[in-house]
Amino acid sequence: MTAFLQDFRYAVRLWLRTPGFTAVAVLALALGIGANTAIFTIVKAVLVDRLPFRDADRLVVVWEDSARHPGRPNVVGPANFLQWRDRATAFEQLAGIYDTRVNLTGQAEPEELIVQGVTANFFSALGVSPLIGRDFAPDEGPDGRDGVVVLSYALWQRRFGGDASIVGRTIQLNSRAFTVIGVMPQEVGLFLKAGSLTGKPADLWMPFAFTAAQRQPRGRYLSVIARLKAEVSLGQARTQMATIASSLTKEWPDFDTGWGVMVVPIHEELSGAYRPALVVLFGAVAFVLLIACANVANLLLARGAVRQREIAVRVAIGAARGRVVRQLLTESLVLGLAGGALGLLVAQWSLDGMLALSPVDLTNLSRIHLSYGALAFTAGISILTALLCGVAPAFEGARADVQEGLREGARQAGGGVRHRRFRHALVVSEIALAVVLLVGAGLMLRTFTNLRGVDPGFDAHNVLTLRASLPLARYATGDERVRFFQEAVARVRELPGVTSAGAISFLPFTSLGAATSFTIAGQPPPLPGQDAVTDVRVCDDGYFESMHIPLLRGRLFTPREMREKANVVVVNQAMARRYFAGSDPIGQKLFIAMNEPNLATEIIGVVGDVKPTDLTADIRPMTYWAHPQLAYNAMTITVRTAGDPLAMAPAVASAIQTIDKDQPVSDVRTMDQWLARSLATTRFSSMLLAVFAGLALLLAAIGIYGVMSYAVSQRTPEIGIRLALGADARSILRLVVGNGLALAAAGLGLGVLLSLALTRSLTSLLFQTGSTDPATFAAVVALLGSVALLACYLPARRASRIAPVEALRHQ
Repeated sequence: MTAFLQDFRYAVRLWLRTPGFTAVAVLALALGIGANTAIFTIVKAVLVDRLPFRDADRLVVVWEDSARHPGRPNVVGPANFLQWRDRATAFEQLAGIYDTRVNLTGQAEPEELIVQGVTANFFSALGVSPLIGRDFAPDEGPDGRDGVVVLSYALWQRRFGGDASIVGRTIQLNSRAFTVIGVMPQEVGLFLKAGSLTGKPADLWMPFAFTAAQRQPRGRYLSVIARLKAEVSLGQARTQMATIASSLTKEWPDFDTGWGVMVVPIHEELSGAYRPALVVLFGAVAFVLLIACANVANLLLARGAVRQREIAVRVAIGAARGRVVRQLLTESLVLGLAGGALGLLVAQWSLDGMLALSPVDLTNLSRIHLSYGALAFTAGISILTALLCGVAPAFEGARADVQEGLREGARQAGGGVRHRRFRHALVVSEIALAVVLLVGAGLMLRTFTNLRGVDPGFDAHNVLTLRASLPLARYATGDERVRFFQEAVARVRELPGVTSAGAISFLPFTSLGAATSFTIAGQPPPLPGQDAVTDVRVCDDGYFESMHIPLLRGRLFTPREMREKANVVVVNQAMARRYFAGSDPIGQKLFIAMNEPNLATEIIGVVGDVKPTDLTADIRPMTYWAHPQLAYNAMTITVRTAGDPLAMAPAVASAIQTIDKDQPVSDVRTMDQWLARSLATTRFSSMLLAVFAGLALLLAAIGIYGVMSYAVSQRTPEIGIRLALGADARSILRLVVGNGLALAAAGLGLGVLLSLALTRSLTSLLFQTGSTDPATFAAVVALLGSVALLACYLPARRASRIAPVEALRHQ
């Protein structure tokens, strides 16, 4: 231990005597270690850390899936859920969930909240207990005692100041009194995006129980979580649920033909969407660290060559070669630890920046922060980095010939073939790794550009959107709900600066919607499981005008059709093209299974196609009903403005609240912001890959420049002789640049081969771009080749200007 401390102190003094060299090496390591620590922290929190539920490895999410879209989770029919609960023996418990919105009133400011309706056993199945109070009793819900809620920690803090006496108090939700019985801990929240009807995590929970009518197969809207029995494996549960699904298909062929069951571990359900991007980013920062290690190793090799006489003297006076290796490795360890310490600061800054740029769902994870695990990772990677950087230079220095070192001196030492080849190999590796990163970044940027160029089917510029959800206790009839939104839109249209306004049930790009089966009048009914399916939206004429969605054929709704049911429908072009090819859809009648009784609705118009959820989504058949046809209580108002749409938000909200002062508005944002939200994940991955690739490019350029500068210094006498014998500056320039470009060409070739193999992992993240896109590969080769040429040219230019007399003095 004493010897190690002596080596450590010597290494610290050594590096302090060369602050420039030390700063470059430590900074390179800090950038690589810091970026790795930041990404590790996110990966650990999202993909590795245990969820805050009891025995979370036994929790699963159970979905239905359609044979038309295999592998895509779909919400569950209540009737099927009840049959699962009765028949499945693989689970301790199954719990049903659906989410909706309620208005909190009676406070200083009304607010729309997200509520999850859950079966009474939900928290028990999840394996969580309230922070204060209690959860739901088995008899609470519509069939037993009613009017109780459990609050989320965030709502408790935001609206009630964390008041512990909240338990037992009543709050007003949708103009009804509810008693708060408990508050959940901060880490508890279950947001199953595939089944979300709001696109947001829950603010509170209410119990519900099933009615007798819900045992009849109709409609799908539930999410389901289940807890596996201790002795049951995931595979066994899947087998049993497949058997039950097959039985239900025979019992209810009209409802369940073509439908199966998916059983997904809850950790995979909550984080699986992020896995491909995070794995790619983790691989990218690992490459950055390897490039940084190669750079520092090259610096240490160059320094070792200069110190070869010192090492030879040490060995000559009796130092064992193992002792020399230990000293050199200790010097590398000091660099690695210093780089790790600075890397923690880089990691914190990087983590803050990444979370600021990350998709909203990712930033909702409050557990993403530097932790003891991150500190342990940083310490481990710092030591590993030190070994990677130092082991080769240490053994290279210890293997040097003592007599040769003493005779030639430090200036000429280390220029052997083995030494030179090793340094060249490091530079080739740096370039190859940089190529992989640049190609990956280029492909992601091409994807981002392609997405930005996709036509969503509407004009998002200068459109404000905001949502209002009416309490059914105050707006019990369809006529009341229709009148409210008609009046709200009319008042908004009168505001100065508003050019048009409308309303729709589910706004594009909010990941929300409704879909159902339909039949065409006069055509034979489809076989079970082969029903035609359409998305359904409820809107007014102003919606098409405010969004600039063109009318292609026929007409839109009349004022009378906007006031009362008229059984008419507008369809999109995809519907007309798919189901009425070669015929005129105008005047045709559809039976759309959204109302009882299911009356025929006449097609009166065809409008342009709109991307429903994001820019990569396929266009689906869409039917638009006038609001009276399906009198939703929640609508999104769209407002096209002459100027900045967000500046109009207070006036628009005020106009709505003049009708009902207790009516809050929510989701106030522009259509441009909704579009940007749909690009968030791609933007996040593209920006980080571009940053890492830029860092790799910089490090590779520094590596090439360092090797060529060192080669020039080693070959100065040779250059002097060439100049003395008549060589001109141009030939010296060609010689040095040619040697450098040979290394660059080898690195580029190896990098292209690696990229062809590794970029396949990006396929799921790309859009309208192949993983072997020739234009991207060509651009990367040209860019990196140009940088390499510049890095070679500067030392070559200096070499070509060496005076022969000065060069010969090095002999």
